[in-house]
This record gives sequence, C-alpha cells and structure tokens, in this order.
Amino acid sequence: MKNRRILYGYQIQNGEIVRLDREADVVRQVFDHYLAGLSYQKISDRLNAEAIPFSAEAPHWNKHKVKRLLENPRYTGADGYPVIIKQETFQAVQRQIQSKTENYTHKEKMPPRPVPEPPVLGPYIPSGEVIRLTNAIHRGLERPESPEEVVSLILQGVAARYDCCQNRSEKAR
Repeated sequence: MKNRRILYGYQIQNGEIVRLDREADVVRQVFDHYLAGLSYQKISDRLNAEAIPFSAEAPHWNKHKVKRLLENPRYTGADGYPVIIKQETFQAVQRQIQSKTENYTHKEKMPPRPVPEPPVLGPYIPSGEVIRLTNAIHRGLERPESPEEVVSLILQGVAARYDCCQNRSEKAR
C-alpha cells in the first residue's frame, strides 16, 4: 500500500507546506466526530460512505489512519505546519483517547500448561494378520470387481496395524 507523501490536510507549493482547505475541513470534522464519541472505525466508515478519499493512491480510510490523524500534533502547528486544529481541541482529543485506554488492563498471562510426555512407542512389527490383509488389499486393488470388499479389507488392515502400534505401557498391563 502506498502512503501519502505529505500529511493529510496539507500540500507543498513552491517548496512550502500549505494547508489544503478541503482536506483541512475533513481533519476538523474527524476531530469533532471523535469528541462527539464516534470510534475510529465509525469515523472511517463515515468518511468512506461520504466518498472522501484519503489519497489518490489509497482512497479508503481505516481506523488506523483516523487514529494517526487524531494523534498527530502537526495539526496544531508543530514542526512548521500551518495550524488546522486549535491546541485546546487537540488536547481534548488526547485526553479522551487516554481516558478510553487508561482503564484497559492487559489480561494476566496464563501460566503455561505442562505438555504431556508423548507415549513411548515400541518398534512397529507387523503381525501375520497385517501381512495377510496387506496382501489381500493389493490383490483386491489389482482386480477391483468388488470395491466394497476392498474397502472392508482396508478398514480391517487399519485396525490390525493399530493393534500393532500400542504403546509399551499398555502392552505391559
């Protein structure tokens, strides 16, 4: 995603940063909406609904763009930018942002759960039944006259293989 080359609400003319009136009105509107209680997301939804582009490269607003706009002190005239927002309005928004986040507490991290030890498996040694069923499955796949019978053999083979893979602690019982 491309970013704006200059802060929303401004443009460069003859090497100087100047206020762009139509965007400056939007900046003031964003501050007013936030002070009226709208969330970042609701403000971005409203700007998108009104088809107000953020920039030519990335016209859609999102809550992150709104948040960055509201937290940028350059709108008050900092760093040589022309004033769009009065210092009092900017500070009121900062207090409101802080009041919404000061009661937020991070959830305590849950203690890590102990990971159970994997069962100790013995070597896989196919039984005579596993070998018989494997051969029968191969013969059935070579001549599939009865697919149902082959499926039945496969299921029997799986069960027989499973029986050969019991862990040592179960075999010791």
